[in-house]
Amino acid sequence: MVFDFRLRPPYKSFCNLGIFHPSCNELVPQKYHAVVNESARKLSMSLFWKEMDEAGIVAGCAIGRQVPDDTLSVMNADILALAQEYPDRIIPFGSLDVSRGVATAMTELELCLKGGCRGIALEPGCAVPPRKVDANVLYPIYARCEQAEVPVVLTLSQFQGDLDFSDPAAVQRVARDFPNLSIVLAHGCYPWIPMVFQLILTCPNVWLLPDIYMYNPMAPGNRMYEEFFHWVDGERILFGSAYPCYNLKQAVEDMERFHLSERHKRKFFWENAHSLLKI
Repeated sequence: MVFDFRLRPPYKSFCNLGIFHPSCNELVPQKYHAVVNESARKLSMSLFWKEMDEAGIVAGCAIGRQVPDDTLSVMNADILALAQEYPDRIIPFGSLDVSRGVATAMTELELCLKGGCRGIALEPGCAVPPRKVDANVLYPIYARCEQAEVPVVLTLSQFQGDLDFSDPAAVQRVARDFPNLSIVLAHGCYPWIPMVFQLILTCPNVWLLPDIYMYNPMAPGNRMYEEFFHWVDGERILFGSAYPCYNLKQAVEDMERFHLSERHKRKFFWENAHSLLKI
């Protein structure tokens, strides 16, 4: 059984995302180790469910995206509609953009919580102006999510602004200011390895979601995630395919080279996610 913590299905405004045009696993450098996603290429939900089944993925989180350009964003209403259509397979994560103002973001946050979102995604490095994750304008969002007991997903890598915007030291400050807030690091602060490992060790409320940087054998440093996985006995590390940037079945199969024990596979592929989401 597999739970996928990072899905962007070809559904309504998700199709606006540049990762579908073409599917980003067909672009350099990903294309050198990629199985094409037919569902992404054809923007087909029926093919998407078929590919999920073939990969053994029973359910997952649909992670939203809000950036200043509406044509590159995902409407939170669409995420909630997707979850309502497929409640047994999709857990909705709304998204916010502080470029629109703190008050507007807080209003949208309340709508997300009222609608049933189980988490909130942020890409502060893509805001206008770009922010680090410990920017003061984000603190009301963190406080409300901590109060509501919903995790925050921070997408942090070299693709979200300059490298210092994905520095795990800023996450550490947030984690210590909000000790009861669960923080999930999508893209795993890449390429800040092994520094991000020290963050996970020192902050028990931070979860690592390294997605393509862990299981793609071409990603520099990918083996360090395996070493860290064993170091922490598989705790607080989540599987996320990052679809459509990776083929679903390929993401699961590429983990085989790490030779994880059955107990560690259970943790990585579903137990950790179930624990975080209190499923």
